[in-house]
Parts: sequence; structure tokens; C-alpha cells
Amino acid sequence: MRIRAIGLLIGMALAWTGAFFFVKTYHDGVAQQAGSIADRIEVPEGWLVVSEHVEREQFVCFNTKPCPTLSRTWQADRVLEATDLQRLTDTLGWDFELDGDCQRGDDEVGVSSVCSAVATSEGYRIQLRVDSPEPGSASMVRLRLTSAGE
Repeated sequence: MRIRAIGLLIGMALAWTGAFFFVKTYHDGVAQQAGSIADRIEVPEGWLVVSEHVEREQFVCFNTKPCPTLSRTWQADRVLEATDLQRLTDTLGWDFELDGDCQRGDDEVGVSSVCSAVATSEGYRIQLRVDSPEPGSASMVRLRLTSAGE
């Protein structure tokens, strides 16, 4: 009886370990796929990546971000216009819906979102947003890549 119990415990431990590694491998693959989609965005030379965050896929997401989520922010080298965003999205080959004219309003204070482009591809929702930190300063471009079901 005791040998059966030990064998059962060992079998359960092996099953849990195998399931853990299977799920981890799958979730890491999803994060890599999101990263490969984000890496297709060819930003002009001179833009600097100022932040990047990957929220891996999980069974339960414990914060306000859907998972998987990839966020990346670039500091552009100048104030961007709508044609710059259009040029950036045209090279990707996805059908982006553009919103806004990338012009900062005179009455806006602080960081302002001035235009954005949204597309869905390969099961992901891809959003590029242009922010103006303050009048006349170089634009920030923020990428947010989430599961299309979110």
C-alpha cells in the first residue's frame, strides 16, 4: 500500500512538472510571436527605444493589462506629422485605420495623444499612437500589441 502511494505521488509530481513545462513553452512562444510582429516595424534611424514591456500569456491576468501584451515606446527625432505615421504603417502591409491629424491643439496641456493607427493581423490588435509631450518637442511613438480578442 505504501509503495503504491509513493508511486502515485511521484506520478503526480511528474505530471505537474510536464504540464508546467508544456504551458511555459507555449506561453514563451506566444511572447516570441508578439515580439516578432513588433520587430517588423522599421522605425527611422535616430529613433530611440525608451521603454519595452512584455506581459506574457497566463491562465489568469492579475493586473489591468490583457495578456499577452507587448508595449514599446520610441522617442522620435522630431515632431511627427500624419504623413510620417502613414509612411510607417504603409511599410508593414497591414490595413491600418488612421485616427487624428497628429496636430497638437493650442489648448492642450501635458502629454497629448495626437494621432493613432490601429490594425488587426495574425490574431493581434496592433496600435501605434503618436504622443506630443509638449509643444514643439519631439514626438513619442507608442506600440501596443494585444490579443485581437481583448
